[in-house]
Amino acid sequence: MNSDGDDDALSWDGDDALEAQRPEARPPKSTPAATARHAPSMPQTPAAASVPASDREADADDEPQTVGTVTLLLLGILGGIYLLYTVGWILGGVGMQLPVTFTLPVPLYQGALWLAVLAPAFWFVAVLAATRGSRPWVRIVWLVAGAVLLVPWPFVVSGGGAVL
Repeated sequence: MNSDGDDDALSWDGDDALEAQRPEARPPKSTPAATARHAPSMPQTPAAASVPASDREADADDEPQTVGTVTLLLLGILGGIYLLYTVGWILGGVGMQLPVTFTLPVPLYQGALWLAVLAPAFWFVAVLAATRGSRPWVRIVWLVAGAVLLVPWPFVVSGGGAVL
C-alpha cells in the first residue's frame, strides 16, 4: 500500500499557500514588572534590553482586551434586570395614570412616564460607553448602582396589581 495516497486524502489543493499566509505564533507578551516578579535572578537578553520600555508597554496596549466569563454573565444578568425595570416602569406608570392625572396635566405626566421608561436603557448604554476602556469591576459597580437607583417604585408599591 502506498502511504502517499493516504496523505493526499487528508489534504486539499492550496494548503501550502494557506500555511504560508498564516501569521507566526508569538509568545505571550509580558510587562517588565511581571517578568521581574517571575524571574528576578535571570539577566535580560541583549535583544530585550535594546527595546525601550515604552515600546514594550505600547505593544501590550495594542492587544485587544477580552471580556471574562464572569463579567459577561453579570452583564447579561444586569441587562435582564434593566429590561425588567423598563417593563416595570411601563406597568407602574400606566397603573398610576388615572389617579395622577387628577393633579398633573396629561402631557406633563406622559413626558415623565416616557423618561422613566427609557431611563434604564439609557443608563445601561451610557455605562457601557463610558466604561469601555476601564476595568470590568468598574462597569459592574456602575450598573449595580443604576439598578439600585432606577427601581420602578410605582410598580413595586402597587405590587403590579394596579395594572394586572
